[in-house]
Amino acid sequence: MDQQNQASGGEDPNKPSKRKSNEDETKNKKLRDRITSFRKAGTKKEKPLIQHPTDSQSAQAELPVPQPLFDDRSMNLSEKEIVDLFEKMMEDMNLNEERKAPLRGKDLSTKREMVVQYISATAKSITGSKVAGGLRNSKHESTLSSQEYVHELRSGIADDKLLNCLESLRVSLTSNPVSWVNNFGHEGLGLLLDALEKLLDKKQQEGIDKRNQHKLIQCLKAFMNNKYGLQRILGDERSLLLLARAIDPKQTSMMTEIVKILSAVCIIGEENILDKILAAMTIAAERHNKERFASIVEGLENHEAQQLQVACMQLINALVTSPDDLDFRIHLRNEFLRCGLKKILPELKETEELDIQLKVFNENKDEDAIELSHRLDDIRPKWNIL
Repeated sequence: MDQQNQASGGEDPNKPSKRKSNEDETKNKKLRDRITSFRKAGTKKEKPLIQHPTDSQSAQAELPVPQPLFDDRSMNLSEKEIVDLFEKMMEDMNLNEERKAPLRGKDLSTKREMVVQYISATAKSITGSKVAGGLRNSKHESTLSSQEYVHELRSGIADDKLLNCLESLRVSLTSNPVSWVNNFGHEGLGLLLDALEKLLDKKQQEGIDKRNQHKLIQCLKAFMNNKYGLQRILGDERSLLLLARAIDPKQTSMMTEIVKILSAVCIIGEENILDKILAAMTIAAERHNKERFASIVEGLENHEAQQLQVACMQLINALVTSPDDLDFRIHLRNEFLRCGLKKILPELKETEELDIQLKVFNENKDEDAIELSHRLDDIRPKWNIL
């Protein structure tokens, strides 16, 4: 009955908490994996070294084919300097520890070659030409490039000019290293949020306004695809509210991306992130005199947009399974059901991707019902005594 208390970190001297905690941690990890899964497990394909999961084009990027790029300076670097630069390179490539491990096993000569290639490739992606001087110079050049975008956004461009700028920025945020994103984010994130807020506040929204909103969402998605960007997004109190306000079932592609972002943030965000997301969704809904989950349920009703249905169901699972407290989980689930989910669920056409999310929803509903039943069983003997 007290599994939730143990899972949330509470120690009970009367129970084997350590073993139970490990079991719950494993169970929670499996649950997160299932919520975030969009396809069946299959044969794993080898992924490229440079990967940006939120963009299919960038996921195909790789380190350049070995070229004779060595100069006297690179050959005179000490072993410590090579190792340090190699670590900085992997960090700048936004690689996780699992992907860093096999690269760290490379011999010194290979590491030296990869560092030199990466410096050259990064410089080319930023300026279109080779830049001498290593990582420091390449970072300086990327600062100049990012500031050009900041200048454009600060100038108040609109309509088609803004759309072209945002599309170029999306590509740059996706394809450039973390240092480039960092340099842009100091002022650029605030400017992106300003532009999104301005469009959302516009009473008469035309087609170009909706396209710019969508492009801004894509830029924010690319920006937060690394630890630094995610921290900056969550650090700005406007971010979640503007994302919630931008949810529009009539704009299926844009809504799909927003809902996916909120699901990811709910799963991997800080401890109180659920409260922040729910508060943002509540405020956004009140502006339109709607129930806070109405738009999510409405998106689930769109049988012509299967990816949106999957994304909406994924967000529902992320929200409902996040609380440690049983009563709060039941409350959120029932709120969705009262909002129309109960009527929709039997009508959903199950696909491979949607089936995963529906199973997660139903299994957790059944588990909570069992836990609630055990709680009532424990209460009944006390009432009999009275």
